Amino acid sequence: MTDPSFDPIPIAEEIIAARAVGARLTPFTDRVPGFGFDEAYQVAGIIACRRASRSPVTGRKIGFTNPSLWEKAGLGRPVWGNMYEETVTRAGPAGETPAASMAGSVEPKIECEVVVVLRSVPERGDRGAAVARHVAEIGLGFEIVDSPYPGWNMTPADAVAAGGLHHRLAVGPLVPVTDPEAAVAAMAALTVSMTRAPAADPAAAEHVADGEGRMVLGNPLDAVAALVEMAANHGSPLAAGEVVTTGSLTPPLPAVAGEFYRAEAGGGALPAASVVLR
Repeated sequence: MTDPSFDPIPIAEEIIAARAVGARLTPFTDRVPGFGFDEAYQVAGIIACRRASRSPVTGRKIGFTNPSLWEKAGLGRPVWGNMYEETVTRAGPAGETPAASMAGSVEPKIECEVVVVLRSVPERGDRGAAVARHVAEIGLGFEIVDSPYPGWNMTPADAVAAGGLHHRLAVGPLVPVTDPEAAVAAMAALTVSMTRAPAADPAAAEHVADGEGRMVLGNPLDAVAALVEMAANHGSPLAAGEVVTTGSLTPPLPAVAGEFYRAEAGGGALPAASVVLR
């Protein structure tokens, strides 16, 4: 329960100022008594309102979607944050590789994720195919996450306050969802292989990570279901047309400008995705 005397505005302003110049922050859970998720989402909401005045919210990101990490992090569910028109880039109409800017980042990392575009908003309690029926398109993408807390030393509440650590999202080619049951089965069985190369020589690729759909709450589409409830509980319900990135399939890797990443789904379950970091 939030302390009635808690004021989220100074914390939001401190985060905004730090992000503007690439400065580092001391975790708020270390210096603000009682700082937890209620307080963190208040802070994040203020930041989102101010940021949306220059770049509208275009979707959401989900974090901490691997339940095996929850006990150590003191979690019982994932967390979420907003994404903006200025932070989301997409593959071109012929599948051209999108670019993601590293400008303004402090300690960025890259993760491969399943990305969906909502046709409509699932109902609370929907799971599996009931969620997939509300998904217009699905594909792979890369989220760049960035921690203003030195060495990524923070709690999940600190991550929430800093916008879920979202920096950029590069969305690969998307395919329409025409068979909800088949989409659920494909995501449960999804495997992904990720490679990295210099952007100047994409052919010089090396394998850097593998991932599985089941690591994301058992199924990335069920991560969407969790987001529906969390966002509504915080007074920010989802809307049709939003882009949702569902949580990391692969371990986060340091992200450096001048790199080229590619992810391929086993069995061609989804189109391959790539991104150039600039």
